[in-house]
Amino acid sequence: MKTKFYGLFLAVMSAMIWTGCSDDDDDIRVSDVPTSVVNALQVKFPNVSRAEWENKQGYYVADFWQEGLETHVWIDQKAEWKMTELDFGTNLGLLPDAVERAFLNGQYANWRVDDIDKFERTDRTFYLIEIETKGQQDRDLFFAEDGSILKDEVDRDNNEVTPTTTF
Repeated sequence: MKTKFYGLFLAVMSAMIWTGCSDDDDDIRVSDVPTSVVNALQVKFPNVSRAEWENKQGYYVADFWQEGLETHVWIDQKAEWKMTELDFGTNLGLLPDAVERAFLNGQYANWRVDDIDKFERTDRTFYLIEIETKGQQDRDLFFAEDGSILKDEVDRDNNEVTPTTTF
């Protein structure tokens, strides 16, 4: 009986370890990125000399630093640029005035800013302000460039903005 239990225990633990190690996002070597994709990045960002690459949801994503900001560039399988994400940290001053004013004059003005990102896509530019406060669920606020709110939702740890995220 102990042997069966031990075997079952090992099988369950192995499954948990493999599940914990699996990830939809896989780092890849630049040599494994198609030349057309690397060239598309160089056309869009000619000053980038070193990028780390990942596969995310069918896209090649280049991660690098540009002008002090962490930058993520999404390029599809056809080597077409689809989205750039710039991480502003918690610096509200990097937002357009209309977005900063809308947040500071809105219902969540007294919440703590956890992170701010700017997203540039082929169809629009928008901003995500992640906020938190004691005793409440964290929230994600999406703003258009003019300061209008596109979406206000509870933050989920596994939700990621992609080139196909809709509002």
